[in-house]
Amino acid sequence: MSQNEGGTLVLNKTKIFDAENCYIYQRGGTESKYWQFYYWDSEGKEGFRIRRSLRTKDFLTAQSLAQKEYINIRAKIQNEESLQTLTVGEMARIFLAKKKSEISTAPHAGVTPETYRVLKNRCQKLIDYLGENTRVDHLKRNTFEGYEDWRKNGCGGKVPKTKTTIKTELSTFKSIILNVAIKDKRVISNLPDIPEIKIPRTEARHRRNHFRDEELRTLLKTINQWKEENISRRTAGIHRKMVACAIELMLNSGIRVGAVKKIRWRDVRVNPKDNREQQKRYRIITVPPENNKTGKEYECNCEVALILEYLKKISTYTSQSDLLFCNQNDGKAFSSRIWADCWNEIIKRSQLEDDTGRRFSYYSLRHTYATISLANKVPLQLLASNMDTSTKYIQDHYYHHEPEQLTEELNPVKRTRRMTADEMFSQFYA
Repeated sequence: MSQNEGGTLVLNKTKIFDAENCYIYQRGGTESKYWQFYYWDSEGKEGFRIRRSLRTKDFLTAQSLAQKEYINIRAKIQNEESLQTLTVGEMARIFLAKKKSEISTAPHAGVTPETYRVLKNRCQKLIDYLGENTRVDHLKRNTFEGYEDWRKNGCGGKVPKTKTTIKTELSTFKSIILNVAIKDKRVISNLPDIPEIKIPRTEARHRRNHFRDEELRTLLKTINQWKEENISRRTAGIHRKMVACAIELMLNSGIRVGAVKKIRWRDVRVNPKDNREQQKRYRIITVPPENNKTGKEYECNCEVALILEYLKKISTYTSQSDLLFCNQNDGKAFSSRIWADCWNEIIKRSQLEDDTGRRFSYYSLRHTYATISLANKVPLQLLASNMDTSTKYIQDHYYHHEPEQLTEELNPVKRTRRMTADEMFSQFYA
């Protein structure tokens, strides 16, 4: 008995367990007489067809292999697993393609370009650790048990400085497998175990480095020298001065770097309630919701008037709709490369990171503003509102305990003691 199946002459077709959608057969018109396995996913929505050689010419052996394959397939369907195979590399690419389609610069409207870059980097680590061609359905429960040691041994890039980094990478892997392998493709029904990474107390309440007094003086001195250097290209020299203004603005306002990059002249106004002298020094800057990390509008009262006056003198683009910090060739926003290159050059020249273990970024400027404001006795609630954050976040992330600065605060002159420590001990141990 023969029939044509998808252009192939089917000979000796034999159903498996009397199922209409599963059988074995031999191909006609070929020298090879290996038995072939055929299954059609007639119940699922995927419309998936399995056709492969059983690599045997013996009928009973072929029938036995086909029965085992059929039972395995039915078990997968029962567990709502996909009949398709999925490799780690394919899984990572599916995940990234979905995230790429969600890229948006609007707050809370998808993923930012920077977040996508981080996810892409982590996907590569997942591929490097598991192997690009490893089948996801072959992953064992303890697959990630050795990941922490793998990273600490320098695999997958630079050795992470904190355990928090390893924990966030594992969290991303969990999300990838959950969303692609389980929810979308259904090639597995359970996640491999994600090991618990215990975060040391020193990392539990992480604070980015701020610039201490001496470090801040060094930074400002370096910036001043850097921006005043003679450069052959006039535009590049102006760009240096503008980035220097941006740094000083962040130091005096605490506005996030992402929002600073998008400030326009229309967002700056004089406070009508300030007196004449105050209006020479202070400005109110509005950060609209589309430019803000939190997705809401807020206003910042800050001492930046002199900075903005200088910026207006050196910039060609000063209309209300123009950006404060923009490329002087076309009025467009500075590229990420310009911001990064300028900062890296300033920090390198300052030598503030050399052999100190301390690392600085544009966000360190916001932390410095918060730290200095707290030291100047700015009420916590007012500071939180002016920075568009919470009092708890300031306490957890911005406040830096500086015992060297607290002698007078902890030991005010007006406080009188009945007995000194020496007197107390001498009384008991005389």
